Amino acid sequence: MLREVCRDVSTEPTLIPLNGEHMQYMTANTDNEARVDVSARGFWTRGQRAFMDIIIFDPMAACHRTITLEAAHHKNERDKIRSYGDRIRNVDHGSFTPLVFTTSGGMGPKAKCFYSRLAM
Repeated sequence: MLREVCRDVSTEPTLIPLNGEHMQYMTANTDNEARVDVSARGFWTRGQRAFMDIIIFDPMAACHRTITLEAAHHKNERDKIRSYGDRIRNVDHGSFTPLVFTTSGGMGPKAKCFYSRLAM
């Protein structure tokens, strides 16, 4: 569906290698071969490349049982943003959206926003 509304859609695009840039978070992916799951030009902003990385988690896993489903979605979104957000904004000059899903079909807030925009 993304190919129907955007140009330059690719899967597993390699991010631009770092050249001495420092990332805000220690958990940032600084690998020169770093990839996200999907990119598309013009999704959020005309002409700008949008990058998306997908995570599917089991809300019944031991690490998620002590928090609410909403908190688990936010934690997974935050982790993805800390891994890629700063790098994509400052090095690739694009936007980043974490697409968080549960194994039972639920979506995180940013994924809902993404699919709402895609449907428009």
